[in-house]
Amino acid sequence: MKPVETQFIQALREARTPAAVAEACDVLEHSGEAVTPAFGAALPAALHGHLQAVSAHPGFRLWLDVYFGRQPGRFRSPLQQPNFLYYPALPAQAWFSTPELPELAPLQRLIAPVREELLGFLAEDVAFRPYVDARASGDRQWGRLADSLEWSARHLLRREQWDEALVARLPVTRDFLAQAPLAQYPPHAPECFISRLKPGTELPPHHGLSNIKLTAHLPVDLPGGCSITVAGETRHWVHDDFLVFDDAFLHSACNRGERVRTVLIFDIWHPGLCGEERAALAHAIAVLDRVQSCRRTGAPS
Repeated sequence: MKPVETQFIQALREARTPAAVAEACDVLEHSGEAVTPAFGAALPAALHGHLQAVSAHPGFRLWLDVYFGRQPGRFRSPLQQPNFLYYPALPAQAWFSTPELPELAPLQRLIAPVREELLGFLAEDVAFRPYVDARASGDRQWGRLADSLEWSARHLLRREQWDEALVARLPVTRDFLAQAPLAQYPPHAPECFISRLKPGTELPPHHGLSNIKLTAHLPVDLPGGCSITVAGETRHWVHDDFLVFDDAFLHSACNRGERVRTVLIFDIWHPGLCGEERAALAHAIAVLDRVQSCRRTGAPS
């Protein structure tokens, strides 16, 4: 390996934070040198060693070994196939009741004031944006909804960025989200947004990013005829309760009512993850994202 490559591997072994790994990636990127096959061969083992030192939790170690191909991995359910990350130690459970979520359950009392605030906000004729980007116009699954207000959103938080002007107008909602157990592994999560589905709209069956987070809905405006199906089971929203599911399972939604359906959607940690696992996963995702970004720019390959 070239000296800059050897230095990167050594830095990766010694790094204790994602920021330290990012610094090593910066040095490698700025060297401007093409990497060698020997470096590409050494990188997975170096990454595995770095991440193994983050936590000795058996669930985290199992995920690491599966991720790096050291153990075979398979989904516990054929309906649960996340697009980004699968944590095999968690049970394959599609739906969650509020009492099963000890960090979210105490916030059930805040549903009514949050709903009241959001209904007032919606009465101001707020501009919403298509949830599905125009770039999906050629996608077989999402093309029909690309750049369409049939499914629209106003994001409070997305890709690590709060809409400060928006949350300033929604202090009750802001305080609620500050207390919620948001799944913190940016830039993939958390996402918090007001979601609107027009009458006659159906969302196609799809899988979410990972099973380490759950998708929580706080009901705002619920016309009759609205439903959501997860892992083949169809349910309906209830005004005084959260609706929570693992969106790694195949799921879809529809509005067969006569007016727009509105819910507040936010990501929360899976309750089966302890604090050590959450911190270790957030660290691992940040490191893997940065190294993969480095590889895309033409450094490690």
